[in-house]
Amino acid sequence: MSWLDALLGRSRPVAARLDNLFGLTTATLTLETEFGLRPTGAAAICFRPVSSGDFAQLESDIQQLLQTSAKDAPLQWSTRSDEFGYEWMLIKAADFENVVTTVHMISRELEDNGYGDRLLASVFQFRDDKGHSVYWMYNYKRGTLYPFVPAGRQSRDNAAEMRLSSILGRELAVEKDLSLWYPLWGIPI
Repeated sequence: MSWLDALLGRSRPVAARLDNLFGLTTATLTLETEFGLRPTGAAAICFRPVSSGDFAQLESDIQQLLQTSAKDAPLQWSTRSDEFGYEWMLIKAADFENVVTTVHMISRELEDNGYGDRLLASVFQFRDDKGHSVYWMYNYKRGTLYPFVPAGRQSRDNAAEMRLSSILGRELAVEKDLSLWYPLWGIPI
């Protein structure tokens, strides 16, 4: 941070620590044994697209990378835009490690090409035996994860989120500031 930034009270965003995503692959054992949660094999990356030829080429390059990856391990993907102008890249695979690796690869490509500031969050879906969804959110601006447990149309189960974070805090880089546990309603997975 420069002295001018400090003087004006500005701060620079924390660099995304993308390797923190890999903690989810080992945390699945704890999620299953302690909470009865299993990964669905679905994840999504939420980002704000840019209207430029450079960004369009990058999206094309990512599509080619995904096609190459799908030859080694079965993988499905699609994109969807939401009403807020964000784009969601949806990833689905039977092997959860493949899902995490793919999300990491796409995120790394966007960051390495100067679009890291366009990344909002990655979302990983888990379900319990009753079919209720629980999400682990990765906040790119903070480089941390946090649980999101929807409990209805626009409500969430804060107690369940706290239990998840307290147990998984030993295995994952869980966001400590609870005010930054943003809900994302209408996740398309």
